[in-house]
Order: sequence, then structure tokens, then C-alpha cells
Amino acid sequence: MKRFQRKVALVTGTGSGIGLATARRIVEEGGTAVAGILDESQRAAIGGIDGVVLDVHSEAAWDAAMGYIVRKYGGLDVLVNNAGIGPTATAEETSWEMWDEVMAVNLKGTFMGCKKAIPLMRKRGGGAIVNLASINAIRGNTRLVAYAATKGGVMAMTMSLALDHIGENIRVNCVCPATIETPMVREMLDRAPDLDAATRGIIAKHSIGRMAQPEEVASTIAFLASADASFMTGLAIPVDGGRSIR
Repeated sequence: MKRFQRKVALVTGTGSGIGLATARRIVEEGGTAVAGILDESQRAAIGGIDGVVLDVHSEAAWDAAMGYIVRKYGGLDVLVNNAGIGPTATAEETSWEMWDEVMAVNLKGTFMGCKKAIPLMRKRGGGAIVNLASINAIRGNTRLVAYAATKGGVMAMTMSLALDHIGENIRVNCVCPATIETPMVREMLDRAPDLDAATRGIIAKHSIGRMAQPEEVASTIAFLASADASFMTGLAIPVDGGRSIR
């Protein structure tokens, strides 16, 4: 398939995991992907994909990234807001500093990406935004108070954005992954007192009997960002191995 021929896409959080798998998928399907990386240390991970340093909670960084894309590629057709962090803590364990950081990256960062991308897409006659929410936006989980709050916000924001721009041929959807085998999840498991028990506990939540691979989420993102999903906007699509049906 070459669903992204003549399309320019920016994918944030491409240092590893879902973001990197998505950028690669877009390139495989004939598109131009610009990989948003946190710093130069992640450039090796993206290989031959074009990259731009993008700290998503910085408006100046967004302006610089969008300026680079316009100068080099002429505009933007697709935005995938993937960058995020997920510290584990109950409400009592969550400091104000932790709360503010999670909000700045996950919610404010996603909002700023949409805010900066929409004018560029309007100039192209339309576009597609795919935001990364989480299964925790629609199903509860333990010790993820701040993270779940941001992902619920991303889901609600996605629906509002879709209505605001439905007449401009700009579609906005989000995906809600369950547990994916990414570095962020591995770091969380490594902090558990009993790694094996924690891993078994996570897998038990998924009816399909395993965690997902990043490529399995990337395929859904690619679908939503492509013309194959031309009649879909304002949706939150679980990619969750059956977790949300239990």
C-alpha cells in the first residue's frame, strides 16, 4: 500500500515504541515522515528518517519544528501526537511537580501540536490528526492518577477538535492503546517489587493473553491518518487486546 504518497507527516515521541513504529509505517507506505525527537541522543534510533528536535511542552519548539517542515516540505498533512510520559503514583504520592509535568507533556503538548498543525492543514485543503490517548482514558487503573487524567483530557479534546474542524476536511481521532511492549512500560515493570508477578498481572487484563507490539498500534494510527478512514472523525479507538470488553 502507498496510502501516504505525496503526504507529509509529523510524528512526535519517535525515540522508540509506538512513535518510531508509526514513522516507519508512514515511510513504508510512501509518505514523508518527520520524526519528533526529544534531543540529539535519539537521532540514531530513527535511522534514515528525517528528524527534528521537539520538546512538546515548549511552544517555541513547536514553532521551530513547523517552520522547518514548511521550509523543507511545503506543508503538513498528518500529525500524530504520540509523545507522552506515564509516572506511576496514587493521588497522595503525586507531587505538584509531577502533576504539572505530566499535564505539560501529555495534555498541553498534544493541544499545542493540534493548535500549530491545523493552520498548516487548512492551507493544504485538509489533513488528519491522530492523538494518542490510552485505555486508561476509558477504563480505570491503579496508581496512574495524573496519567489517566491527561489521557481522558486528550480523548475529550479530540472530540471537540473534530467538531470544530469537520467543515475544513480536517479529521481528528485518537487511539486508546492498552499495554504495549515499549521502553516506558518496561521501565514501569522494572520498578515493580516482583517483575514476574507484575508482568503476569498486566497480561491477565488483556483477553487476548499478551501485551501488544508497537507495530500493532502503528497500523491503526496509519489507518486513521489515511484516506481509508475518510468518514471517521472524533473517535476514540481502543487497541487493547479485548481489555475494554471485560
